[in-house]
Amino acid sequence: MNGIKIMEDFLQSTRAIDLTLTLEEGMPKWPTQPPFSAVTYEALEWGFDSYHRGISMCEHTGTHIDAACHFVAGTDSIEKLPLTQIMGRGVKIDAVGTGPRASLGLDKVLEFEKQYGEIKEGDIVFFHFGWDYKYALKPDGQEFLKDWPGIAPEVGEYLRGKKVKAVGCDALALDADGTDFQNHVILLGNKINIIENVANLSKLPPFFSCVGLPLKVKNGSGAPLRLVAFVDKK
Repeated sequence: MNGIKIMEDFLQSTRAIDLTLTLEEGMPKWPTQPPFSAVTYEALEWGFDSYHRGISMCEHTGTHIDAACHFVAGTDSIEKLPLTQIMGRGVKIDAVGTGPRASLGLDKVLEFEKQYGEIKEGDIVFFHFGWDYKYALKPDGQEFLKDWPGIAPEVGEYLRGKKVKAVGCDALALDADGTDFQNHVILLGNKINIIENVANLSKLPPFFSCVGLPLKVKNGSGAPLRLVAFVDKK
């Protein structure tokens, strides 16, 4: 079938949902990382021919993807990521109710599979903790920056065995409270990328189509990611 026709039919039959946080000043950030900032260099109201700004941010600002080299020495940086790495079937596991600093256990993942169907090789798996409800700009974003939940290492190992392409969440990090990074090592060390600070997961069904394209940053430990879900219009 003609590729253009396939794309036209796909776009007509689906609805796009943006899973990406807006990059803006005052957004929450990891404590040791620089904030997002924007400086206007020319503006129409200043008499210039155009409006443009210079921006500064960490590679892990907002909705972003971790490259393997973020935690595992000698592995690939973000510009080497296959173009289709974050393209495929998305899986949303409802983890709302996981307590602060708690780690979701494997039993919850198995319950999901029993109810909805098996997680498959190549899937892009997201955990919705409901932490996105705490997201806010300064000075109101402090609750988002502490005590977030995550997944247990046994879940990371299970998904590694499933050969998924990526694992994401709506919190600041996939590992609870950022005090231990076992899942980062387990997943990134096996070419399974991590996606964090995902928006609008509450709007998704258990399975959907997913497309994400990171900035192509030379030697990048990660990059901001424009992440989009497509769900059936029905």
